[in-house]
Amino acid sequence: MRTPACVAACLLVLLSLGAPAQPAKFEGTWEAAIEGKVFLVLKIQAGQKISGTLNAGSITLSDEGDLIKAEPVEDREAPFFFAKAEGDKLEFDYQDQGDDEIMHFELKLTGEKAGELRIVDEHIPKMKPFRLRKK
Repeated sequence: MRTPACVAACLLVLLSLGAPAQPAKFEGTWEAAIEGKVFLVLKIQAGQKISGTLNAGSITLSDEGDLIKAEPVEDREAPFFFAKAEGDKLEFDYQDQGDDEIMHFELKLTGEKAGELRIVDEHIPKMKPFRLRKK
């Protein structure tokens, strides 16, 4: 009698491990601020495909990768692309208007309306993530 219950429990565990990411948990408007100034706005739409835009002001980092200065958001909202969700992590690429460089971003959820966004870039390996709040 215990065998069917064990088989059922194992199947539930296997199904949960193979469950697809839930992109809807990333959906919404996310903001990063320093000293009361919003310097980054990330808007995410989740449907069959994840899409959205990024709008950021310029930033200054210390040699250790800490954010020390940021300018407010500029009117340069541009779409991100190649987005994929896996667990509590969303990865996407972004190209700033007028720039040839494509940047790879990673958003990691840290709470219900909280996350951390970092740029994954070999040129700035020490860069620490920015804290984001979902509006």
